[in-house]
Amino acid sequence: MKYIGSKILETDHLILRPTQEEDLKILWEILLDENVSKYYLTSKINKDWEEEKKWQYKKLNHALDKDIFQWSVVLKSENRCIGQVSCQKIEGNNDDSVRDVGWFLDPRFQGHGYGSEAAKKMLDYMFNDVEIRKIETSAATANASSWKIMEKLGFHRTGEIKKCKYTMLPEPVDCYCYEITSEEYMK
Repeated sequence: MKYIGSKILETDHLILRPTQEEDLKILWEILLDENVSKYYLTSKINKDWEEEKKWQYKKLNHALDKDIFQWSVVLKSENRCIGQVSCQKIEGNNDDSVRDVGWFLDPRFQGHGYGSEAAKKMLDYMFNDVEIRKIETSAATANASSWKIMEKLGFHRTGEIKKCKYTMLPEPVDCYCYEITSEEYMK
């Protein structure tokens, strides 16, 4: 695995760039949308910007670290930040060449293929340039948008976890588990 950080990546419609200060509040506002936050896996979102920005600025200070792989998704036609994609280390797994992925988009820009386009570009980079070996990830069974992107990109379902508590939802949810190896992705 190469620790080269989040380089600027470009697709037909999008620019994936390391998160910048101007993106922080936009990304936070996207995550405040209940339809986005209920499937956000990382942490609870603070509804008070003054409190939340402490965490966001801490993350921003590490955005260019060579072992961080996180991008703001910018729609070229509007030069507008519309979401985020990331590929992170799996907690408790000592093999750094196995990673987890995640993404979220502003609901106003969902359904246009931007999620697939951004995720594909991130996977291309992670498998080809960073040379990770495998991605293991999951999505709530109710989050069809996310797991359909995984399947479209070649991930295969490895199982299902019943009543998983990993979201901001008040009750545990069922999740599908997915994975893809570099060999499978490169076919």
